Amino acid sequence: MNSFFQFLLHFIFIATFLFVFIIAIIILKPLRLHRKRKISTLALKLSYLAYLAFFLGFVYLVLFFANNNVRTEDVLEDRTSVIYYAIVLISFFFPNICIMIRRKFKEGRSIYNYTVTLMNFCVMLALVYMIYQVEWSF
Repeated sequence: MNSFFQFLLHFIFIATFLFVFIIAIIILKPLRLHRKRKISTLALKLSYLAYLAFFLGFVYLVLFFANNNVRTEDVLEDRTSVIYYAIVLISFFFPNICIMIRRKFKEGRSIYNYTVTLMNFCVMLALVYMIYQVEWSF
């Protein structure tokens, strides 16, 4: 019976994450391009969707497969965990805020789009690095 509830919990989280991703696609409309800034707009939207897929995958892995046998005292003494928490908080807020305020920039919007695209890729690299650093229990 325990495996059924575990499967159900995995299924609920996967369905929720897919729902969030599909809603992001619907709201963002990645194939609807600006007539003057086609490439930068496409780069921004696709990099955001790639970031969102990485972030949701990372959250799923941490929720279900992170090693839970680590003592709290060891985590508090280790200063790298503070850096990891900061990276996760930045990777949660920064790309989402940037995609929401993109229309406030009228001049220099192409530069803004390319800068945020680069930052989205940096956040994805940080998440990949953290995936390799965490001890997983599959």
